[in-house]
Amino acid sequence: MPTPSPPALRVGLEIENIGERVAASKKRLSWRFVFDGCEEVHTVTLEHSRVTAKKRVKLDGKRIGASESYAGGWTFDFSVPSRPSVPFQIVIKDINQLSFVERAKAKANLTADNLYVLLIDRWEWDSLPERELKYERFVSSKWSSKSYARRVHYAIDCNEHKDVRVAWTFTFGQDGPVHQLLMEDCADGSKSLVLDRTSIRHEEAPNGPPPTRGSNWHATHEMGEDKHELAISVSKSQGEITYVLHINGSKWEEMAETEYVLEPGFYPVFSKSTGRVYYRNDTTKQTTWTKPSVLRSDVSKLASPEARDSIAGWSLSPRSSAHSGGMMDLMSFNEDGTGTATSSRTSSLTSAADLHVKKPEIIDLLS
Repeated sequence: MPTPSPPALRVGLEIENIGERVAASKKRLSWRFVFDGCEEVHTVTLEHSRVTAKKRVKLDGKRIGASESYAGGWTFDFSVPSRPSVPFQIVIKDINQLSFVERAKAKANLTADNLYVLLIDRWEWDSLPERELKYERFVSSKWSSKSYARRVHYAIDCNEHKDVRVAWTFTFGQDGPVHQLLMEDCADGSKSLVLDRTSIRHEEAPNGPPPTRGSNWHATHEMGEDKHELAISVSKSQGEITYVLHINGSKWEEMAETEYVLEPGFYPVFSKSTGRVYYRNDTTKQTTWTKPSVLRSDVSKLASPEARDSIAGWSLSPRSSAHSGGMMDLMSFNEDGTGTATSSRTSSLTSAADLHVKKPEIIDLLS
């Protein structure tokens, strides 16, 4: 009898302690997977308070279940709309039914694997094969908090010449350094990618008439010693241009959001001499190795709309590109982090009436 093929492939699992007073008092588990033969990443999130026994289940950011049951173990059955025939089940084991060693580990909070199980069509999570990535050799079987990408900030704008600049600001883990990926998509057909103020890709404008705006485009980049995979794509559909970023296979909108953003005006810069990221503020001429952060909940309390908008750390210059002068200041820094930058970021931004850029629909995994 042939062995049945697995219904899904593992992308990653993250286990976090998110309790307010005692971190270990509340768990969040995020299982990310793809169905066999598909590329779309789905996320199942379970939040469980070990004090109040409250449980919340989300599928791709949308709440699909909740419970406040105290008695013994707990199960929750559901399905994904795109594959209604594939049954899913989350199991929280009764700690009193575990073996002595498993119970001791669970009480000591050494591991959560003994208490929580995700079943996909009766396949346990750990028995499912991993999804193969382009850089599979660098991908661990279980993502740790230090390697898990999180959204910090997203910004997109265009100038009067219909040059579009997109900024994705992100981090890995809870307290890792912040990074920023800038993409400049110019009306003349040239495209540039800048990571932490270091150019990683530039395509000159083609000879002859510029191509149709929003022509499909794709680029990948290996980031850092951990070889994180950044995949950027540009597509056009029904008159809308969409800019999409995947980090290690996960789509931007599906990533969890940090509880903080960078202070207004600061942005990350990579120092080649140290191999580290520092942070710079062009307005105050400050540089710091310590991440200047402010709670996201306090952003609305900033003094002015201009200050709130400056969190992205840049403005688009008129008729500029990464290699034609407008963005040269994004990469001209001394190795000690004290270099100055002559900025042309003072120009006003105007939206092009006939240019429609689709912003991503953010799925909030933390609300």
